[in-house]
Amino acid sequence: MPVDPGGRRLLGLTFDGEPIWAPRGHSLLLSANGGHKTTSGAMVWLYSVLSSANRPALLALDSKDAEMAAQAAPMIAEMGLPVAIIDDMGVLGDDNPYRVCLNPLGGVVSTYQHNPENLVFSSENANHALIPEPPDDAKNQYFRDNPRTLIEFATYALLKRNPRLATPGGVWGLIANPVMLLKIAAVEADEGDAMLKALAMDVIDMSGHEHWPQHRSAALKALRIFAAGSRLYSAGLEADTTHAELIRKRAVIFLVGPQAFMNRLGSFYALHIMAFNEALYAGAGPLTMIGDEFTNAPLKSLVESLTTLRAYGGELLMIAQSRSEIERRFGRLETETIEENAITKQWFGLSSFTEAERVSKAMGEEITVSSSLGSTTGDLRLQTTWQTGKALVMTPSELMAMPSDRQLIHIKGIGFILALKIGMQNIAPYCHRIGANPLEGGVLPADPIITLKTPTPETE
Repeated sequence: MPVDPGGRRLLGLTFDGEPIWAPRGHSLLLSANGGHKTTSGAMVWLYSVLSSANRPALLALDSKDAEMAAQAAPMIAEMGLPVAIIDDMGVLGDDNPYRVCLNPLGGVVSTYQHNPENLVFSSENANHALIPEPPDDAKNQYFRDNPRTLIEFATYALLKRNPRLATPGGVWGLIANPVMLLKIAAVEADEGDAMLKALAMDVIDMSGHEHWPQHRSAALKALRIFAAGSRLYSAGLEADTTHAELIRKRAVIFLVGPQAFMNRLGSFYALHIMAFNEALYAGAGPLTMIGDEFTNAPLKSLVESLTTLRAYGGELLMIAQSRSEIERRFGRLETETIEENAITKQWFGLSSFTEAERVSKAMGEEITVSSSLGSTTGDLRLQTTWQTGKALVMTPSELMAMPSDRQLIHIKGIGFILALKIGMQNIAPYCHRIGANPLEGGVLPADPIITLKTPTPETE
């Protein structure tokens, strides 16, 4: 009988073959290379969400050259479910039928159109996504605040004239033309509303300062990936949907990009994530996010939102190779935030001695009983001695030698569970419908163990 996950994710199987379901909440999966993170993690979670009645919208942060989207998007569309691929870098080709055009500054545009009194907060979030605030560097804040002011003014000026033009490429174009920029500033200083007038006067004053070229240069550098001639210059210019609309439609959304340039796409990802979060906070509906190899993507802004996402129906399911990789990418305090907010943790194998010792210690000790047989001197009488002691539940060496078909799970309030993995090839009906993996090649042979409910438009 097909199973309805009921909003829960399938984690694996007990040794008796019973499914193990995750509670709602953020989660973290760690595994070294070759641990089947995508096939036994991300894709299994995707299937679980698709099969759930009253499923949420799903956003897959598909930073590995669209590995998930290439396999799953055609299958999802054939089921009659809304699917959207945000692919302004053209990873899957410009003619991909599931590609949508979405403005990276869509959160700011939506706020301007529907909640203008909150525009200052939305634009501030976008500005900090473009020009992040480094820790312990207050002495140089002047050289960040003024470029942010330029970006904010350019954004407001474009919104006033035509919100469709308020894209990152449009903002870059206005700042790149200092003559046009100052002409518009002069007009707004005379005719603009209170906010725009203040910003315009600030820009005019700035233009007479010796640091004016430096401030313009910093603003342009923050928008560099959206510059004329780049693939992202026209991103969002012909927007045919919004972040909030995709969530309301409960679409399956893939935000994709080329892995080779992922470290340079930080602001592009951050702006889209900020827009999805703002739509979530505005009540667009629940949203589940899957971050496969999430340390490859610039997601610091999302990590910083973990503590508030859950209250608005947001869940972030993170996959990485190791804890040390997360710490290197996001920082020590951010790594602790991730661990504290992850209700469910999974290990598909450990290859770090330090991490194995840490997990082994966290698993604790168990009571052991040992016996010995001996005799007294001078006679043939034997005696048995029983002793109790303590030993680690699993030693570091046992954790590092864990078979490839097993995993370790920790669920808050329950504890550690040693379980079997389940792969995408073991879940019907998807194992019969999924497309080929463009990175790994081919399709895993179907070997169904469990059947999940088949989603249809009628059951939506």
